[in-house]
Amino acid sequence: MLKVETSTAGWSPCADRFVTEGYRKGYGPMEALDELMKIKGLNGMPLAWGSLSAKNPEMIDGAHINGGYVPESAWDFPYESVDWLKNYLAQHGVSIGTVAPDTYLSPIWKNGSFTSRDPGIRRLMIENIKMGMDYAKDIPGSDVLLWMAHDGFDYPFEDDYKQRWKWLLEGIEECCDYNKDVKLTLEYKTMEPRTRQYIANYGKALFMCKEIGAENLGVVVDVGHALFAGESPAEAIDIVNYYGKLHHVHMNDNYRGWDDDLYPGAIHFWENLEVFHVLNQIGYDGWYTIDVFPYRVDGHKVIQEAVDRLYMFDRLAKMLPAAEIKRMQEENDTIGIQTLLRETVIK
Repeated sequence: MLKVETSTAGWSPCADRFVTEGYRKGYGPMEALDELMKIKGLNGMPLAWGSLSAKNPEMIDGAHINGGYVPESAWDFPYESVDWLKNYLAQHGVSIGTVAPDTYLSPIWKNGSFTSRDPGIRRLMIENIKMGMDYAKDIPGSDVLLWMAHDGFDYPFEDDYKQRWKWLLEGIEECCDYNKDVKLTLEYKTMEPRTRQYIANYGKALFMCKEIGAENLGVVVDVGHALFAGESPAEAIDIVNYYGKLHHVHMNDNYRGWDDDLYPGAIHFWENLEVFHVLNQIGYDGWYTIDVFPYRVDGHKVIQEAVDRLYMFDRLAKMLPAAEIKRMQEENDTIGIQTLLRETVIK
């Protein structure tokens, strides 16, 4: 059985920048959890919450925060406690694969988190990640997700790039050193919400891992992010794994122009199949996180379809004659491979 997790986004209002109240009435936390437990083939969910450290002013070291504000509603943990959630999930055979501190939800991060010019904001993010690591150390097999959504820029001349990069490296390195037994995972993305993000592609994510040199720092390859970064998702997975840095895989699809967050394989069938072929070849046994946002369609149906697609691609990939494909690759028999794929998969 694959290790598949999904958030409760499928049961949220799914707001966007035009319809800010969302496209439907969202479920409450417990209602969403109950719905999530009905998904067949699912055995994990992320632990996500707002920055609880924002309620502790002493973590800011007395620094002035640049006009930012922290709405209380953004930081409320929606369950009774982490232990309560773990026990609830265990009763349903579900584990926590990802610990996801808030790195993007509040306008307090609008001018950067690890790269903020305000040292108080930088310190707040570091302590926020450390809090996530404290939770993760008691959750076997989990890692802490770092999607630095606001660490980027929008306009030419806006940034002193090397200074921002330096702060980003320093902040992540401090977090890595905090507990070397907890994995930290960089999620790269070309853009959104900033028009340019500093950790924009798998090459920059790998370079950051090399520069910091921490054993517990790795990369999540989000298939959708790879697609609209102009990458081959299978290549990204293979190369990141080659350097021993593949911590996690996020599954979704798009038209390459934007992070559409469609269900896996909705658009790019063959590239998703190649992803699973590569994952099988490298012996990947980590988590697959479904990262989709069903704005206008039934959330339960989309999440179930997404899970079913993962198992479909895994089954199809296992049907492929891997040794024969390898031989054809070595002989540069590209069309022979395409014919083999068609004859094996489409019957």
